[in-house]
Order: sequence, then structure tokens, then C-alpha cells
Amino acid sequence: MHDSHSPLLGGPKRIEQIFDPQHILCRDDLLWVLHYVQKKVAQKDPALLELPKPRLMRNFQYFGEAAVLLLSRSSAQGLDNERIRVYLLEAMHGLFQNGENEAAPPSNDYS
Repeated sequence: MHDSHSPLLGGPKRIEQIFDPQHILCRDDLLWVLHYVQKKVAQKDPALLELPKPRLMRNFQYFGEAAVLLLSRSSAQGLDNERIRVYLLEAMHGLFQNGENEAAPPSNDYS
């Protein structure tokens, strides 16, 4: 695994960067978020266990959307940066602390 994708490197700073609307998202951002969420699930993070089932399903939906973007370059090219950011933030919902989730854009359903 490439070090820039490690969920342990740059955690809060990387999340803050992904939240920043001025930051242009890249493939590494998608990979980082997918690895971050995967690691939290594997660790059975208590924050995930506290989420209601409908919210967990929504996290999974957006995790899948982000994963599909990595598999299909053409579908990512048709989406704007903010829409991709929503996918990533929704996939990470409930997994970060320190008020970071308050910086998230309003939740939109793009499905």
C-alpha cells in the first residue's frame, strides 16, 4: 500500500483538506477515504456502532459510489468536484471527531 493512502497518515488534516471546498479532489483523496473507512470498519470503531442502521446503509451507499468512481474514469469525469466531495463525506459520516463533521456541506442525495 502506498503511504499517501494510509488512513493513519494525516488523519484530521487530510479530512480537513477533503472538506475544504477550495481543495480540488484527486484520485488519491478517493483512495484515502476508502482506506480510512475500511480501516474504521475493520477496527469495529465504536462511532460506527452508535450509528442507526439507516445511516449505516447511507454510509455504505456513498462508500460504494466512491468505489465505483475509482473503477470508471468516465463516470468521475461527468461529476463536479463538490458532488464527489459529498460522496466522500457521506461515506465517512460519524467516523471523525473534533467538530469536523460540522464543516461538512449540507447532505444531498445524488442517487
